[in-house]
Amino acid sequence: MVGVNYFAGWWEKQPNKWHHGNKDWRPLYPDRRPLLGEYNTQATMDREIIAAADHGIAFFQFLWYGADEERENEPLLNRGVEQFMKSPHAGRLKFVIEYCNHPPFGITSLERWRTCVAYWVKCMQHPSYLRVGGRPVFKIHGAGQFYEQVGRTAEGVDRFLGILRSAAREAGLGELTIGSGGNGPEPFRDDHWMLKRLDYNNEYMAVPNIERTEADLPYAMLAQYHREWRAGHTNDAIPTVPTIAAGWNPRPWQDDQRPCFAFPTRAEWTETLQQLKADLEKGVYGFPLPNGGVQPAFTIYAWNEFGEGGIVAPTKGHGYMMLEGIQEVFGPTSPSVQKATSSPMTKDPQR
Repeated sequence: MVGVNYFAGWWEKQPNKWHHGNKDWRPLYPDRRPLLGEYNTQATMDREIIAAADHGIAFFQFLWYGADEERENEPLLNRGVEQFMKSPHAGRLKFVIEYCNHPPFGITSLERWRTCVAYWVKCMQHPSYLRVGGRPVFKIHGAGQFYEQVGRTAEGVDRFLGILRSAAREAGLGELTIGSGGNGPEPFRDDHWMLKRLDYNNEYMAVPNIERTEADLPYAMLAQYHREWRAGHTNDAIPTVPTIAAGWNPRPWQDDQRPCFAFPTRAEWTETLQQLKADLEKGVYGFPLPNGGVQPAFTIYAWNEFGEGGIVAPTKGHGYMMLEGIQEVFGPTSPSVQKATSSPMTKDPQR
């Protein structure tokens, strides 16, 4: 199963993400301009679903923020989920909510948590919400930050997750599959709090901790880092849904001083996908199934991180190259989507 992370932060009203300060950065980086729509409108979403489904993508993984209704434009960050559910093409793709809890969006109060849980459970009742082995999938963006936000205790984690799991059961959804990111490239310690409380590991994006250089570093370095990252999680007590990067180059957002990498060539992108496919065939990586196996799956950073440089969406610079690579290596979407939403798979390789 091919999933792609989705950031719905591209609104037209200023201040917006297309501007750094008062300056529009698009003329400086014209190759990043999307072909299917520069703003998160319903029409853009409709076109994006069609393009993704046509090229072998199984699901969008939406960043969903605990946004403050009082802060200007913040509620717009979550409209991608609403636009997806309203799309006449929603049946062609699945979607997952990734609760994005990095500051200032983390939820610390039980009252606010219950409000968000009620909304998430409503989304899980949509026919296109991703189920694996019959279970709806939900992700927490950062495990460490979540631990801090719920009181820095295992009891706090149990309380918050218990509310979410109970609400899903009461709504007739059954058990949830809950994962998290922000766990780093090293194997989990045997006593890590999340091993008994969460079901899988999945990173939104991982950037090597190296100095930024004036020139872009080779994409091959970034791809190698992600290969090493998933190799570090081969034998964990819970499975990993690996991530690969469509790119990382946040130069338009000048306050981000992390290293920048060149965008992949067609050959580099195809090779990265082929290497990941070979790893998935080992039967270790993917979403957990109730029978102890895994549904092979991975996520790509990202569909539309135009500022940071993780871009699968068609652009003026690369056209449909990134999507064409996915289709070439992984083929059509439909079989994967059908497997993911069926009853538990008994023929998956055991971990």
